Amino acid sequence: MSELTYRPAWQRHEPLIERDAEQFWLANNALPPGTSAETRLSELCAAAYSENQMVAVSTASIRMIGFLRCKLAMFRVLVAPDVRIQEVASKLAVYSRDLLEAWSKENIDQGVMGLGAVIQSRVLVKNIPEAVYPDTKLAFIGYTQEGYQMRVYWFAHATVSTYWPGDDTVPPAGRGQL
Repeated sequence: MSELTYRPAWQRHEPLIERDAEQFWLANNALPPGTSAETRLSELCAAAYSENQMVAVSTASIRMIGFLRCKLAMFRVLVAPDVRIQEVASKLAVYSRDLLEAWSKENIDQGVMGLGAVIQSRVLVKNIPEAVYPDTKLAFIGYTQEGYQMRVYWFAHATVSTYWPGDDTVPPAGRGQL
């Protein structure tokens, strides 16, 4: 595989990347039943190319995570099967993480405090048991109801809720707090 190039896609609506991503998802049977390509296209974050061929794509959706009392950019990545052992996912995750962190800082009113991921790769869980992944800095925070690991990378400008049990006040809105 030749040198990888990364292309930003977060909220850019780049027709070339969108076309490539849709073809990539279809070729890899990657859209779950009931998920439209249009929905995923609106979540495009970044893409990795090798010789002008998409080899990986990342998406993110902004979600309120109740037990953390904040909004996270929930991240997912898809890598072509023939390049999975070449750490493309980690490299694209770092690129995407930095892209989303810069966006979040520029759009502080959106209240996005970090990058979240539900780890659904058995190989990743087995091969990297560290509480904090060395490359992406995603930190283990617990398990989903289905038993998958959940990890978070907190942005440098992140704040946490000041809510205290029993307080009658509601924390101020606009900073991703409940």
